[in-house]
Amino acid sequence: MPMLVLMRHGEAVSKDVAGSDENRWLTDEGKRDVRLAAQCIPFKPAKVLSSPLRRAKETAAIVVEVLGLEGYEVVEELRPGKFTLDTLARLSPEDKTVIVAHAPDVNQVVSALIGGGSLKIPAGGFALVEYEKLEPGKGTLRALFAPKLVEKLVGK
Repeated sequence: MPMLVLMRHGEAVSKDVAGSDENRWLTDEGKRDVRLAAQCIPFKPAKVLSSPLRRAKETAAIVVEVLGLEGYEVVEELRPGKFTLDTLARLSPEDKTVIVAHAPDVNQVVSALIGGGSLKIPAGGFALVEYEKLEPGKGTLRALFAPKLVEKLVGK
C-alpha cells in the first residue's frame, strides 16, 4: 500500500517577531528538530510538497537537503486553512510523498484519513500513514514522530 509522511513545519518565531504570519521563519530549535525528523523518514521520498509559507518552505528545504533530493514543490492548497482530506485527494500524491503543512490542518487530515481521533503532530514532527484510498478511514497510522521525544531517548 502507498505511504505518506504528513509533516508539521518546525517551530517558528511568533507573528509579532516576523511582522506577519506569512513571514514567520524557523527557530534554531525548529531547524534542529526538522533535521532530526528528516533523518527518521523511513523511505526516500518520491517528492516533497510544501505550503507556500516561509516556515513550511524552510522545513521542506531541510528535508530535501538531509535526504539528498533535488528540490520541493510549493502547493498553494497546503496554505493554512485550505488543507483538508479532500484537498489531499485532489493533489493525488505519489507513493512515498512528504507533505509539509500547518496545524491544525495537518492534524485534522491525518485524523480523518485514519478514521477519527484527535491526533496532534508536534512542530517538526510527522505522521507516517499507509492508505488504501485518500478517503475517511482508509488509512492506517504507522508511526507518529515527535522530535523532542526521540531526542530524549537517544540523548542528542
